[in-house]
Amino acid sequence: MSRWSVPKRCPWWSALSLAVALSTGCGEAPSASVPAPPEAVLPVELGEAILAVPRELSTAQRQVLTQRLQGVMDPTGSGFYLALRKSELNAKWFLSAYSKQRHPGGILGGAGASLGTRVVSFKEQNGKLFVFDVDDRKQLSDVFDPEVLVEAYPIIRDHGPFNRLPGSSQYVLIDPTAGLNRFGVLGDTAGATGVHFQVELSFAQRFRRLSDGITFEQVYTGYADLPDALATDFLEPNVFRASGTLGIALRRYSEGPGYTPTPMPAREYYLRSAARLVPNAAGTTEYVATKWNIHPGMTPIRWHISRDILTLQQDPRFQDYDLVGTVKRGIEGWNSVFGFPVLEAVVADESVSFADDDKNVFIFDTDELMPFVFADSRTNPNTGEIRGASIYFAASFILFAESEFEDDAGMEPLVSEPEPASHPAPQMSWSGMRSQPLCDLDTAASRKRSTGARRQLTGLTRKEKVERFLTHNVLHEIGHTLGLRHNFAGSLAQDGSPGGLVTSSVMEYVDTQDTVHAIEPGPFDVQAVRYLHGLSSQLPVPAFCPAEETRTDPNCNQYDRFDDPLTEWYGPALQSGQVFMLTSTSTWERLASYFNGRINPVLQFVRAGTPAAQVSAYGLAMEKVRPPLVIPPGSRADYPARADELARRTLARLYLDPTTSRGSFTANPPTTPALMAQVLADVEGILLNTDGVRSYPARRTMVDILKAQQSLAAYTLLSNAHDVLTASLPTLPADERLQTRDLVARISAAMSPYYR
Repeated sequence: MSRWSVPKRCPWWSALSLAVALSTGCGEAPSASVPAPPEAVLPVELGEAILAVPRELSTAQRQVLTQRLQGVMDPTGSGFYLALRKSELNAKWFLSAYSKQRHPGGILGGAGASLGTRVVSFKEQNGKLFVFDVDDRKQLSDVFDPEVLVEAYPIIRDHGPFNRLPGSSQYVLIDPTAGLNRFGVLGDTAGATGVHFQVELSFAQRFRRLSDGITFEQVYTGYADLPDALATDFLEPNVFRASGTLGIALRRYSEGPGYTPTPMPAREYYLRSAARLVPNAAGTTEYVATKWNIHPGMTPIRWHISRDILTLQQDPRFQDYDLVGTVKRGIEGWNSVFGFPVLEAVVADESVSFADDDKNVFIFDTDELMPFVFADSRTNPNTGEIRGASIYFAASFILFAESEFEDDAGMEPLVSEPEPASHPAPQMSWSGMRSQPLCDLDTAASRKRSTGARRQLTGLTRKEKVERFLTHNVLHEIGHTLGLRHNFAGSLAQDGSPGGLVTSSVMEYVDTQDTVHAIEPGPFDVQAVRYLHGLSSQLPVPAFCPAEETRTDPNCNQYDRFDDPLTEWYGPALQSGQVFMLTSTSTWERLASYFNGRINPVLQFVRAGTPAAQVSAYGLAMEKVRPPLVIPPGSRADYPARADELARRTLARLYLDPTTSRGSFTANPPTTPALMAQVLADVEGILLNTDGVRSYPARRTMVDILKAQQSLAAYTLLSNAHDVLTASLPTLPADERLQTRDLVARISAAMSPYYR
């Protein structure tokens, strides 16, 4: 597991909220003592709504910038101003930002993610160009419809070469790096308030004209108030310093011809748009489902697979795999759902950057130790229409698949693995926009599997399995970019029959071995996507369970199997694990993680299942260790003691252990009659040591459990046990008499008073 363990993401300012105000222009680097270059004739022809005006730097200025921005600048070292035609200022524009690079941490620090899109307009006043967020979402009533100020740029009036151009008076000239430019990286440690981050230098480069606007990159570097404890791991000696590159786009506002938003159904199968106020409804909000403007006869949405995939394809380890074909099948595999070409995949040419707002890029990272993938999309905040998307996919998934699969040569046992640690996902922000990945799937989580029945032969080679595994994961991420949420009820479609479905949805996190059988959209996916895009009036019928219900519905789980996961998956896994724990020579401390991974999935059904599932799950958990204990022939002498300890730990996990140890389901079990009859019978048997193998620590734990019950039945049991144990004292040996007196005293303390 160590090779696939998830690296820690930066816990402080590289995983914190940063609210910042940046310095203007090129920051403090080009000092007043450095002479500016001589004025020259600008190679600029006015006429476009937005255009770049070359900004020449002296050799000294360029040297300072290059040195302090650590080579992330364009080798030409040429910057620019932006000129905006005044007649366009009141028009609506899309303003988008994309975190292209981030140091320290790279992808772990928030790189490779969209920071969102705003609808903006501009106003010139008091020597500044103000930027207003003018989307339609914030209208509170017919009277109150605010324009929210989000940015301000000083207007450049003394640029002689530009001012001499014919028609220059019809333009506003600004430095795109001289606004407020509030950067941030958001995470869990500091919450919403974050820490201060002061940008030292900011530089604009790589201007590119689009058919409906422009795009460019903004390189920045600066310092945070709090240190990044992991900065030195990424070769950043100054733990307060960070730098990066943003891709920024300014494109004319538009909505897809014929696009009609899909209202969110009562059961939210789809990703939400940005929240929208319902006018004249006292602050009530509503959402629509996010989706592309997909319709028959459309030009297919093109995905550009980053050229790094060709580097991996040439690696001797991967030459046998059709990596390009595998990814293309995952992307274009959704076309069958629509019945006409909607998606196409090509290998990107050298000109494509994954920060390009007019491109959809599948980023194939050659990093073999970055064990996760995630999807991202850019939407029109007014309508929920998806404008673009990207997917990050690490090469580690190839190596992971190779470690998991072999050629079929017989019946494959499913391997037991401990529960993986999850990794926090940092979110970067800029000017109030922030990254919000649609999915964050890692290989460590994929290893969360339980021992179950041996799988029937699939007849597949290792090569086929690896390729199918990759295709499945690409399908999953593309599904998010089409607007689908996770569906963790998909595996309930698996009835175990040969050739049957392993899941009704590729939006499920299926068991790793099952991925090779889920290489095309499932029944749920087909129905959900067709309804979303107006190709069907029928909402999806198969079972659905989103991520938030994994804490309320025990049948809604990740990486499980079968239509009855309790009795066919988690129960057998627990009972086989109990055999191991009862016969192992390892200490309980060393088995703690193993115990957690086996017991918590079963006890979730005790805590939140139906009354019948509660009884069944409890029986599976206690069958091998409850009183009277059945000791298998030939067992070691310590078998009773290990069974006693396992029973104690199981009951303590149900009622006494802290919530942090209980897994996703943390509530105490409900007091349903059938369940409580079994629990109280077992607790009484252990407390009174009816089978003669129960330790005093276990018996004391039973007293604490009965105290925690706060019920008349538990109080009655304590009272009866007090009398029985007191009566037995004269017949006990000296040591047992002392221990039993202590137990009686513990019962007395629990009863006086009993109710809190």
